[in-house]
Amino acid sequence: MKQFPLRRVLALGLLLGVLGAALGGWVLGGDFVRRRVVEFIRRALTHNSALVLAPFEVELSPWRDFPHLTASIQHLSLTDTAYQQPVPVLRVGRADLRLDLLNLLRDQVRVTRLVITDVDFRERVDSLGHSWGLRGKRPKGTGAPPTLNLELDELLVNNFRMSSHNAYAHSQFGAQVRQARLTAGLRQGILRVAGTLDGQLSYLRTKAGTLFEREPVRAWVHYKYTFGERQGLLWNTRATLNGDTIRVSGTHTVDPQQPRGTLLKLRFVGNQPLTEVLRAALPSRLAPYLAGATSPSKAHIHYTITGLSGPTISPRNVLTFGLRGATLRWSDARRISRWDLQGTYDNGPAHSVQSTVLALQHCRIYSSAGQLDAALTLRDFTRPFLIGRLRGRTELRELAAVVSPGRWRARQGIADINVRLRGLLPAAGTRSNLRRLQKSLSVRGVVALHGASLVLPARGADISELDVRVGLQDSFWQLSNASGLLNGMRFKASAVTTHLVDYLTGEQPSARISGEFAVDELRVASLRTLLRPVPRPDRPGFSPLSVAKPARAPLNKVQLAATLGSELIPAGLLLDVDLRCQRLVLATDTLSQLAVTVRHDGHRLRLRNLAGQMWGGAVRGYLEWPTDPDNRVAPVQYQLGVHFAAINYRQFMARLARPLATPEQQARRTGKARAALPALHNLLLAANGRLDVTIGRVQLPTDESLDQVQLRLEKTGSTVRVPFFRFQTPQGGRGEATATAQVENLRLVAADADVTLRYASLDVQSLLAMIAGLTTTADSLSPAQTVARATRRASRQALRLQSPTNTSLISGGVLSAVLRVEADQVHYGAIRGSRFRLVSHLLDGQARLDDCTLDALQGRLSLRGLIINTADRNHHPTQAVLRLEGVQLSALFTTATALGFTVLGGDNIRGSLHGVADIRTDLDAAFLPSLKQTVGYLKTDISDLELLNVEALMEALKMMKAERTSHLYFEPVSSAFILTQGQLLIPGLRLNSNLSSLELCGRYSLDGSTNLFVGLKPLQALFGNNTKRIQRIQDGEPKRNANRRLTYLNLRRTAPHEKYKVRLFQKEEQHQEQAALRQECRHLLLTQRLDTTVRLGR
Repeated sequence: MKQFPLRRVLALGLLLGVLGAALGGWVLGGDFVRRRVVEFIRRALTHNSALVLAPFEVELSPWRDFPHLTASIQHLSLTDTAYQQPVPVLRVGRADLRLDLLNLLRDQVRVTRLVITDVDFRERVDSLGHSWGLRGKRPKGTGAPPTLNLELDELLVNNFRMSSHNAYAHSQFGAQVRQARLTAGLRQGILRVAGTLDGQLSYLRTKAGTLFEREPVRAWVHYKYTFGERQGLLWNTRATLNGDTIRVSGTHTVDPQQPRGTLLKLRFVGNQPLTEVLRAALPSRLAPYLAGATSPSKAHIHYTITGLSGPTISPRNVLTFGLRGATLRWSDARRISRWDLQGTYDNGPAHSVQSTVLALQHCRIYSSAGQLDAALTLRDFTRPFLIGRLRGRTELRELAAVVSPGRWRARQGIADINVRLRGLLPAAGTRSNLRRLQKSLSVRGVVALHGASLVLPARGADISELDVRVGLQDSFWQLSNASGLLNGMRFKASAVTTHLVDYLTGEQPSARISGEFAVDELRVASLRTLLRPVPRPDRPGFSPLSVAKPARAPLNKVQLAATLGSELIPAGLLLDVDLRCQRLVLATDTLSQLAVTVRHDGHRLRLRNLAGQMWGGAVRGYLEWPTDPDNRVAPVQYQLGVHFAAINYRQFMARLARPLATPEQQARRTGKARAALPALHNLLLAANGRLDVTIGRVQLPTDESLDQVQLRLEKTGSTVRVPFFRFQTPQGGRGEATATAQVENLRLVAADADVTLRYASLDVQSLLAMIAGLTTTADSLSPAQTVARATRRASRQALRLQSPTNTSLISGGVLSAVLRVEADQVHYGAIRGSRFRLVSHLLDGQARLDDCTLDALQGRLSLRGLIINTADRNHHPTQAVLRLEGVQLSALFTTATALGFTVLGGDNIRGSLHGVADIRTDLDAAFLPSLKQTVGYLKTDISDLELLNVEALMEALKMMKAERTSHLYFEPVSSAFILTQGQLLIPGLRLNSNLSSLELCGRYSLDGSTNLFVGLKPLQALFGNNTKRIQRIQDGEPKRNANRRLTYLNLRRTAPHEKYKVRLFQKEEQHQEQAALRQECRHLLLTQRLDTTVRLGR
């Protein structure tokens, strides 16, 4: 076996000895090193302070960074116990220190590399100003330069978080460093640090709100801290914030005489986003101005912080910023296209918001219209006091971006401005104490708008083509030569207003307007929407852009009309205005050429000196109504005079008495938006007052008219009275009337009138036409109306019986009237008469003739009956009982011939007639009976009857001497006839004459066709003593022993003016014809319900 050399054995033994000695030294010296490290850390962190270090772990490893020793500290935690309240202020997850082993053996600590991971650093200040942090509660003047020298070639920090919450100053700050790569050296009491930090500014919050949140930050740091002077110095330090680089320099010094706080002298220079600078510089009251604003522009800032800074002490902050050619846009249409600005923010000598001053030394807004210069100073940010001046020309959109943004939106237009501002700045967000603040802001100067187009969202007002010059004196504005379109309504105005814009935007509860306004078309529904009270913006989060129309319970027509005042003009809008309006558009009506003085004192609205055109007539007078918003019943009061040159009666009545809506119409109305306005006729029917009406001509439906109409209506509650109604009829007659009417649910349900007409000469046809035009068409009445009117009629009849002095018939229906007519001379077709008297009742399309008398046909006629006026103007069904007293047959037959009937001439007949007739007929469009539609039962007494030269008899008896047949005398005779379809049915007429005993039966048509059977005694006619018979008849002696055995002959012709065909010995035919006539008469009496019980009266 080979032997090792001795030298190798010795070398191996020496190595094992060294290794053994090293291992023994590590085992024996490990606890010593840990104790040195722990003692060093505890003394460095807690010496002479209220900080308490919690137990932590220290690990040593010679192999991790051989040949250096690595000390790892884990779970390091510091708690500040100041004010007997422990608050954790620092936590370190892990710290790895590279230590020089030989220096440790010499009792020295030398660290060359430090890596710190998961650091949480906190500072807290309570509302009393007590603070907790790493400085702890140190006495004045403590602190000496450390004797330790360090050379950290590498200082790495991973995941460093810090937060500082100050309840005393109401501020919060948080930051996070994801990674910091630094070098550090401590030598002769001077600490130097350099390197980079990469992290984010988590949040920065003040009383004004959040200034920064999750903003990335990258910094290049050069820092020196001199422990002897207790002063830190930053130089050549840069930081990126909001994507821009900020240069940072300055010092911070601990004042030995101050137990807390640091003297700062820092300077920040660079560019920052415009919106961020504005948010930092503007008072919190103006923060809503920037809501939703964006800008690509940068502001150059120069920010200095000087003075003592501590938990309860703020330093002096001065921010100087400037920008050129900047743009600013909002999410809506607002924008500033080009903006130059130079301003200074300074929290003042008191370092507080009360002493803060914001001065905009140079502010110029450019637009295509020109430039607007502003110089503004804001003092005391708790209650910002504004001093400034605006002068120049700008586009309205640019102005809307900075003046009351959100209260209005501008689309286009140019504004010339020369305004001075002084006073407390109004709040842009919440509205607490808004009225008091706005009264303190003085706004004086002149603003002129040209071609302006803008919107007031809270009011729903859309204004375009606006040209106006506004003289401003605080809330008192003078509008000169204003013109434009308001919600499509063109206007011109010159007025003075108080709080007008504030009222329109909902910022003031009241406003006052006086002046002159001219409007082409004024839609009352739109005006009502514009003037409605808007919700007061006192609640947080209010925005006029999101104001919803208030939900309202639907009002019926009665409520709409009764509450027009409180619903149309709010109590807060005070008016003294002269208004000229070409067209005033209501719900269903239009007033034109309106001129009126509108006065509103907050309690009542008065329309004075009213003049205009309504329904084609001229209106004058006044109206007034209360504007109490709680009013639900007080109606409109009015005194009006209306003059119509001409009016259509049917159209006028249709406006006043609207027909009931059909189910289809009601369904359509239900589907539509709620009605916002009552129709004019509803308003008139709901209001109380007096209306004087004069009409030149009233056109009736039957082409007749009433002239020189004068009437007065007085309405109180549901009753309408007409104390007088005077008019002139087309025939020169004059009429007078009184009336009352009842209104229910804004409908004219009953009109009762008493009318008297007086004529010198009267055309009855025209009178009947006028009556037909004044009555409601019966066919148009629904069954429901008929039943309702019958009920009302019964109740009113009961009231009438209790009031015998009431001479008018109070009955239901749209029109019920008692008509009295008197005429000296009268004509009806071919009938002429005198002393005409008529009493008639008009009701539901019917004219009931209670008593109609006249002298005519050399006798007297009287008539009772009923005329029904239907929708068909060519048909007027009529039922009448006609009485004739002492009518001369010659006059009667002369009139019949004039009417075109083929009958005996007036010179062919003599005698007098007493008769009564029950007649059913149909009056045509000329109100003359239609012969084909006429059926009548006639009962007559004829006396002194004579027939002269009757062609038919002379032809039939031509075998006799002419002197016997040419002049016949008759005894008095009574008989009955039936008139139907233009034929006179004679079932049997017995006559005693000087010629012979006669009997007639057959048909005699009024158009001339005839089929008559004549019975006589031939021998008596041939040989009788004619002279004695005539004498006997004239003496009134009745014929004795009359033998009725007669011979019958037939007279027939089929057309007028034909010769009669005479057939002799027709007894059998006569019996058959007579039986048929009697059967036909019985049928007519039954089917036509003719009254055969009528009696002759003498």
